[in-house]
Amino acid sequence: MTIKSVDMQVLVQKVGDVAKIQQTQQTGHNHRQEEFIKNINEQTDRYTKTVNKASHSQHKKVEEKEEKEEQSRKRHKDSNKKENKEIADKSKSNESGSNLDIII
Repeated sequence: MTIKSVDMQVLVQKVGDVAKIQQTQQTGHNHRQEEFIKNINEQTDRYTKTVNKASHSQHKKVEEKEEKEEQSRKRHKDSNKKENKEIADKSKSNESGSNLDIII
């Protein structure tokens, strides 16, 4: 297919118009893409903040676990104190002179 010189003159003039239209379309696509990226970043920020916040029930579970651990430590310390006291009492009872035997 051949292009006549008259048609070529019209085509050359239209090339500028087509270039402007394509440029506007490209910038429109770029703006939409930037908005999309901005929305994704906002959602990501929102999600990271909500994930880091623990719910009330999770706080309660942590507190209960800490209380149980503290109670078990206290029981362990108390049992150690009782054992030490019993050992001390036994050692005192085995010492000579701690008990008097009186024979009449």
